[in-house]
Amino acid sequence: MHWANKTLSYAGKPQLINSAIFGLNNFWGASVLLPKGISKKIRKLCKDFLWGIEDGSRRHVFMCWQLLCTPKVEGGMGIKEVLSWNSAQMTKWVWKLLFKPGCLWSRWVTQYILKGGGGDIWEAQSSISHSWYWNNVIKMKDLLLELSGGPEQALALLVRCTSRLRFDVSLIYELIRPRSSVVPWASLVYDKGCHPKHSFIGMLALHDKLPSIDKLISRGIMLVNRCSLCLRQCENITHLFFNCEFSAQVWGIVAARLHLQGGTFDLHDTIYALLMARRNSLHNAGFLATI
Repeated sequence: MHWANKTLSYAGKPQLINSAIFGLNNFWGASVLLPKGISKKIRKLCKDFLWGIEDGSRRHVFMCWQLLCTPKVEGGMGIKEVLSWNSAQMTKWVWKLLFKPGCLWSRWVTQYILKGGGGDIWEAQSSISHSWYWNNVIKMKDLLLELSGGPEQALALLVRCTSRLRFDVSLIYELIRPRSSVVPWASLVYDKGCHPKHSFIGMLALHDKLPSIDKLISRGIMLVNRCSLCLRQCENITHLFFNCEFSAQVWGIVAARLHLQGGTFDLHDTIYALLMARRNSLHNAGFLATI
C-alpha cells in the first residue's frame, strides 16, 4: 500500500486495480459465487488502494465507489464492480450446461442432478439437499430469467453471449453492472492525447468532487476557508476556477491560446464550446492541463 501511495497517481491506480488486483478475483470468481463478506472485503481493499491509507485510516474519498465502477462514457473510471462481475462470471456454468453438454461436468449434472436429462435447468429449484455450489448455479439461472423475462429469452441471451463456442462474460456484466447517465464530456476528458492524471482531475472537477477547502472544512480537515490563490475570499469550486482574480487571468490566457470566447467562464459551458467546435486533442489536453 505505502509504495503505491507514494509512486502511483490516482490515474494509474485504477488501471492496476483492473489488471492485477482483479486478476486474483477473476481466478476464484469464475469458479465460485463469492460470499458477500468476501466481496465487500475485496472492494474495501480496492478502495484503500485507490485513495490511500495513512496512519491506519483511509484518506479523503473524492467519489463514491459505485460511480467509479461505471464506464468512462458515464463519467466513471471503468473499474469492475466486484459483486456484479462475480455474478456475470458464474452465469458461465448455466451456459456450459446448455452449450457444452458433452463436457464431464455437464454430463454429471445431467445424469445425477437433472436425472438423466428428464429435468430442465430452467425449472430446477434450489434445495437443502443440493450442494452449496449447485444452489449458486441455480441462483445464476434465476438471475438470467430475471434479466431476460423467460426461458426462451434467457436462451437467446446466452446465444448472444456465445462467440466461437466461448462465453463472453462482459455482455452479461453490462446488464447487471451499476449504471449512470451518459455524460457529454467523456470524449474530451478521456481523449487519448490527454495526460491520464489530468483526465482524472478533470473528471473530479466536472463531478464537483475536488477537495476544495469548503469540502475539507465540512469533513473537519481544515478550519479556515481562504482561497489558496488570492487569499481573500472563501474557496469552493466556482470561486477556485472562475471567480478568483488569479484564475481569471489564467483562463484569459488559455482562452486566447485555444481560441475560445473570453469573458466569464463556466466549466460545463467551456467544455460544451470545445465539443461543439470539434477541437483536436491538443486543445483538449491544454484545457485539462489548465484545470
